[in-house]
Amino acid sequence: MGESATRRRITRGDATAVFEAFGNGGRTVLQHSQVAQAAPADEVGSRGSIRPFSGSPWDGAAFCADDWHVILIADIEGGDNSFSRQDAEDIMQGLTISFSLDGNPLETTRTAIRRFLDPRAFGLDAAYYFQQGRIMAPADLSVGQHQLEVDVSDSTGQQTFHDAITFTIDASGTGACTAT
Repeated sequence: MGESATRRRITRGDATAVFEAFGNGGRTVLQHSQVAQAAPADEVGSRGSIRPFSGSPWDGAAFCADDWHVILIADIEGGDNSFSRQDAEDIMQGLTISFSLDGNPLETTRTAIRRFLDPRAFGLDAAYYFQQGRIMAPADLSVGQHQLEVDVSDSTGQQTFHDAITFTIDASGTGACTAT
């Protein structure tokens, strides 16, 4: 072995798992494991997620051009034990989420609304979630710095959330693409 160990590439399957399993199985695996590797909940980009939260570890982060990524945001709605799936659907179906990457609109998809299995982490008794985003192939993000923005509006069209980050895609064999 030695010091030339290669870094494990983030695959399309990894990025898809983060997109699909964050609030249920992925988060459970992460909570009950001593090792985060392969947990679909991701650990700040370790499985390819890029979340647009300023001041977070994703803001200013570097990612590898050889990897698959998923640009995404989750919406979690909940309350006490009387909060139902219908309550969540009534709120969530009225939300419009728009991403832009380098000033250009980014087409996204939304997962199904699912029960969130760790509501107490957010001070809730019952919760539901969906994620919205886009799985990005290695060729989808050019080497260099990028600006990612997200806007969320409610059913009245009122903007309820806006945030933005910058992140960098490092060339193959450099920076984030080297062995860790």
